[in-house]
Amino acid sequence: MGDRIEWSRQEDVERVWIHEGKEFSHRLITKDKQGSSFSFHITTYMPFFDTIVEGDGIHEVVLYCMHGWSSQTDLSDGRNRIFKPGDAIYLPVDYRYRHVIGDAGLIVAVSCTPSRAPLEV
Repeated sequence: MGDRIEWSRQEDVERVWIHEGKEFSHRLITKDKQGSSFSFHITTYMPFFDTIVEGDGIHEVVLYCMHGWSSQTDLSDGRNRIFKPGDAIYLPVDYRYRHVIGDAGLIVAVSCTPSRAPLEV
């Protein structure tokens, strides 16, 4: 773990494209940069992006909606949720859901453990 207070700004870290032209992330806090056991990102989705999201068997993730909205359908049981500002979702290491971004795009705060590398997709 890190041993001192560290600050980070979105403008000062590299933009990591998850899906070129559709989804990118700024890895603000990571093990590599600050020594953190978890990582914290801001991820931005373009409007109307439609994708299937799957867990990697390694990372637990929490998403917090800051702006915009999306429709999320859990493909294991068909549950559907409109994800909007103020909502959070916990994703275990194994999951699969359909993620359809609304007309305003979507900006989410993301925390995951263990920490993702700064440029890891």
